[in-house]
Amino acid sequence: MTDTITTETGPRQSLRRNTLSIAGSVAMCMAFMGPATSVAFNTPAAAAGAGYALPLSILLALVACLLVANTIAAFARKIPTAGFAYTFNTHGFGPSGGFLSGWLLLLSYGMVAPMLLAAIGSFSSEFLAVQFHVHIAWQIMTLVFGLIVWGINAAGVSDSAKVAMVFLVLEVGVMLGLALTVLGKGGDHGLSLAPFAPGHSLKGTAGLGTGMLWGILMFIGFESVATLGEEAKAAKRTIPLALFSAVIVIGLFYVLTAYGAAIGFGPAHAGALAGDGSPWTTLSQRYWGITWALMLTVIVSQFANFVSGSNSFVRVLFSMGREGILPRALGRTSRRDVPHIALGAYMLFSFAFTFLLGLKLGPLGVYGFAGTVLGLGMILIYILISLAVIRFYRREHRSEFRWIRLGVLPALTAVLMLLPVWGQLHPAPAWPNNLVPYLIAAWLVIGAGYLVFLRTRRPALVSAMGRVFEADTDPDGHESGS
Repeated sequence: MTDTITTETGPRQSLRRNTLSIAGSVAMCMAFMGPATSVAFNTPAAAAGAGYALPLSILLALVACLLVANTIAAFARKIPTAGFAYTFNTHGFGPSGGFLSGWLLLLSYGMVAPMLLAAIGSFSSEFLAVQFHVHIAWQIMTLVFGLIVWGINAAGVSDSAKVAMVFLVLEVGVMLGLALTVLGKGGDHGLSLAPFAPGHSLKGTAGLGTGMLWGILMFIGFESVATLGEEAKAAKRTIPLALFSAVIVIGLFYVLTAYGAAIGFGPAHAGALAGDGSPWTTLSQRYWGITWALMLTVIVSQFANFVSGSNSFVRVLFSMGREGILPRALGRTSRRDVPHIALGAYMLFSFAFTFLLGLKLGPLGVYGFAGTVLGLGMILIYILISLAVIRFYRREHRSEFRWIRLGVLPALTAVLMLLPVWGQLHPAPAWPNNLVPYLIAAWLVIGAGYLVFLRTRRPALVSAMGRVFEADTDPDGHESGS
């Protein structure tokens, strides 16, 4: 079902059309991936399994995420929407499947801001203490950065994209500079293709699987560009192009930095690479003689990630509010066509979640717990979308269905994504992250109960789920319904 939003009467419920270019769309999803943060935090866990074959495991993760991008692009070509998995899977599985996908997306993406609020507060507080001997509580730094991001996102998605792009260039530039310095100096034992040989995996095939798991987690966020479908220029072309561009460019960046890490430690010290809790800090000290630049880069990465990631979740919240699945106030927009109520509600929730859980777990504990929820939840959503796209094209666009691209590849994607699911469950992580599967299961049970309530009390609302709100703009800038 396709509706056109009108605002002559009643509250504003439309996002600003044709405001985001391909470059802006790419910058937003690249920033959501948090390249420098992902490299700094995920390299130790990936190397613990893959060892010297770390680059190979990241390359395999790149292939898996390209398969996911193929699935999302197939949906985005037909359904430009802010609802992402909620709207996609409603068209693929029907209202029940779409609602539960959106419900799971609420929990998963909802962890983005708390995760990054905790991380940026902790890291910026530590940076000031180490470099300038200025001691400011992490909670204050969290509040300051949170308010800044709130203001940026309230200005509109185009302004958010500009900020994300600037910080993205900075973080990628510094990490590339360090990796190229390592390679330029020949690393520990010269350059070779040995890190791409499976035989160099520290724990064999299982080690490559571990490295691939953490590699896939590095990519989480690239799919967020699909939530910008109502604001991107020529969305049905822009969104797929942005998806593949982001995955390929940042994927090659991940492979290059992984190669730099392996070469930097060298084959004789593969065990040291696998056992180093902060290998990039080690490399920064060894090849640059400083560590502050790396730490500052991670903070920059977290900031760009925060700007982009919170924007994406707010648009999912807005989409479900606009349809009445959540309180309709969340589906209203300001005079700048920004979902300001959804943004405010999300930021207030994020502050409360971060500060309250931080009392028990500390800021890095909040980061780890929220990140685990985000990771496992998004991988499950990747699987659901991959299965939904097959049914969607078979049922609604049968003449365009292609067995390889829209049948075999999505099915293969779903199977591949079972590997990181297993990696998240076995061996069970330490407390409280071991509670995450139970939290997700309980959340879905609550969602199923809410769906039953909606079917009983508001059946018309359920049957209308997954509406797509489009507006075509003519050369003079006037909107026409579609």
